[in-house]
Amino acid sequence: MAFDLAQAKAQDTAVLHLKGANGEPIYVEDAGSEPQPVTVTVYGPGSAQFQRAQLTAQRRVMALLKKGRNDKRSTDERREDVAELLADLTLEFGNLQYMGLSGRALALAIYSERQLAYIADQVNAFSADWANFSSSAQPA
Repeated sequence: MAFDLAQAKAQDTAVLHLKGANGEPIYVEDAGSEPQPVTVTVYGPGSAQFQRAQLTAQRRVMALLKKGRNDKRSTDERREDVAELLADLTLEFGNLQYMGLSGRALALAIYSERQLAYIADQVNAFSADWANFSSSAQPA
């Protein structure tokens, strides 16, 4: 008997339970109900969205290179580039609000904020790890 590789395909998305700057998982607690995890659903490396997001990021860098600005970007410009990429990789947030925003505007605001960089770091690392998108990694 041979292993059916079709059973090992990566999932397009996965859910990351966000952690605070202290490294502890973040929960929202409403009176009288169970604490709910604060999450972000992201596209993984096997998804078309991930591939498009990477291509878009590469095009931004190539455009800068054509202008001769390869290493002259400020820290803020680099953070904005990462924020754009991560916003492209974000499907949705769960149990989270920030400044009354939603959708892509919410993602950009979170990933652009210096004092929330620990969230961008988590999403960046999680989205690049194929193991997070394996069918065995997904909760039942």
